[in-house]
Amino acid sequence: MSRTSRTSEQDIKSNLASVWADILKICTHQGRLLPRLIAVSKVHPASAIHCAYEAGQREFGENYSQELAQKRAELSALKDLRFVFIGRLQSNKIKSIVANADEIQSLSDLKHAALIAKAAKDCGKTVFPVYYLVNVGDEPTKAGLGLNEVDDFHATVCKKFPELSPQGLMAIPPPVLDQTTTVPCTYLQLKQKAGAIGAGKLSLGMSGDLHLAIAAGSDCVRIGTAIFGARGQAQSES
Repeated sequence: MSRTSRTSEQDIKSNLASVWADILKICTHQGRLLPRLIAVSKVHPASAIHCAYEAGQREFGENYSQELAQKRAELSALKDLRFVFIGRLQSNKIKSIVANADEIQSLSDLKHAALIAKAAKDCGKTVFPVYYLVNVGDEPTKAGLGLNEVDDFHATVCKKFPELSPQGLMAIPPPVLDQTTTVPCTYLQLKQKAGAIGAGKLSLGMSGDLHLAIAAGSDCVRIGTAIFGARGQAQSES
C-alpha cells in the first residue's frame, strides 16, 4: 500500500491532544458524555499507532485485512491495544479480520454474519462485538442496510448467531457542508434506531461532521487525518 510522508511523532501527539480538546469542548457545550474515539490508522505505519498509543490512545480503525494483520503482529507487545475493523467486508478476508480485530463496525450481510460467527468460535472469541453498517443516504456507491431493514436483520442475527454481540449502528452519512446548521434528521433517525439495537450504541462522526454527530448523541467517533495527517491511496485487496 502506498503511503504519504510520515507525520512526526510530536505532531501526532499534538494532533491527538487537539482532537480530544475539540471533542471535550463540543461535549461540554452540548451537555453530552464523551464518546469513544477510534483513531483511523489505515494506510499509516505501525509506528504512527505506537506514537498515538504512547499518548494514551487505545483504539484504532483499520480498513484492510492484510494491513490489520501486519500491524497486529508488529504491535503485539501492546496488550491493551484494540483494533476496530471499519472497512468493507469480503468473505475470503473475514477469518483473518476476526482473528486480528476486536470489533467489526461494518456488518450488513447475513452471509458475512455467519462467517464472522464461525471464525469467532474457531478462534475462541465466544462473544464478538459487531455494529451494523447503515447506508442512511441510500447512496449507490456505499454498502449498508437501509434503516427500514435494520430490525429484521437484527432479529435474524440474534436468532442464528449467538457468537455475535450487536452493539448498535455505524454510518457514514452524506457530507454535511455547514456544521452550524441544526442536526440533520438522518442523524436523529440513526440515534433513535441505534437505541433499539443490541447495546444501543451509535458510531457516527468524522472530522467533517464531528459537531453534528456529538449533538445527535453519537457514542463513538472515527477520526483519522486530523490525528495522523494526510494519507495516500491504498491498493485494493483482491
